[in-house]
Amino acid sequence: MAVLAGELARLGRDVAIIVYPVPDPDPEIDGRLTLVERATRIGGDANGARGIASEAARVMRALVRANARVVVVRGGKSVVGVIALYCWLRRRKLVFSSANDFDFLDRADLTGQRKKVYELGIRSAAAVVVQSERQAELARRALPKTSASRIVRIPSFARQVATKADGPPTDFFWVGRLIDYKRPLLYAELAAAVPDARFVLIPHLRLTQTPEQSDLLARLESAATGVPNLDLQSPLPHAALMETLARAVAVVNTSSYEGMPNTFLEAWSLGIPVLTLSFDPDDVVRDHGLGVAAGGSWQQFVAGALKLWESRFERDELSERLRAYVRGAHSPEAVGLQWDALLESLGVYRSDSVPRSGRRS
Repeated sequence: MAVLAGELARLGRDVAIIVYPVPDPDPEIDGRLTLVERATRIGGDANGARGIASEAARVMRALVRANARVVVVRGGKSVVGVIALYCWLRRRKLVFSSANDFDFLDRADLTGQRKKVYELGIRSAAAVVVQSERQAELARRALPKTSASRIVRIPSFARQVATKADGPPTDFFWVGRLIDYKRPLLYAELAAAVPDARFVLIPHLRLTQTPEQSDLLARLESAATGVPNLDLQSPLPHAALMETLARAVAVVNTSSYEGMPNTFLEAWSLGIPVLTLSFDPDDVVRDHGLGVAAGGSWQQFVAGALKLWESRFERDELSERLRAYVRGAHSPEAVGLQWDALLESLGVYRSDSVPRSGRRS
């Protein structure tokens, strides 16, 4: 979302991002952006009626301060409903940007009133942005009363990465949040199945781990002790992670659900193929030769790992094809123009589209 905001700012738009307090903003964040800091939740029952109302009030106050013509919200949380209410009250436009396929599927973490509030929010959106044709189909099924013209496919962003490896590829990498649907324990099983290769797992961990994360981390640590070619490493800042990934044989994905994984885009920008067990958005990995897509077959997954390991020293042509694909389909400039065109079509840049007090974002 910071990349999107930066591209809109580059095109001359006035853009604000609502964030939790940022003590030391990333130097890569565009200096033309306005950071609107929202209050942090402190203690209390976050799931109780009082906690939900308090969180809604914090979000509303931040939205009032940003005072945007259009609000873009990403990911399937019940806060979408709160933002939709704000947009209705203030005559603003809401754009929902999907982050994952399961934004349009039944989920254990979104039930009861939270689910109703979330669904109300995305139904009221002026546009629903999806990352793939598969997501578009899921959105059409989940939102049968939503006009097809309001469901818009815009690819994800990928920044070009200048980092290059100092030497030959050395390891497979799994990078991501520790959560059940990403199935990190299958990565440990892959490492055990290909003992001659080297495997690294770098988790993304919250400052305060959830019980689910703590349990998964403990199980991974236990699994890693029995797999000598698997190295479970500590989380890294993004810049350091890119330098580390530059030596990857492939970036591995074991998820059941995704949107368009940032790890895929970053790997291709580095000229690194991907190895994915189940998830292949619109079959781009298979159809464009961007790595190995196993189609859910464990046998093909292991065979793909072996193939990538054995050919790791001979991939100059592959690496250039991967970089070219990202430049053509996911560059910030190309994708940013698509977003700008969408916002233009919604009328959010017209002087008569919102009261004069509004921002141009």
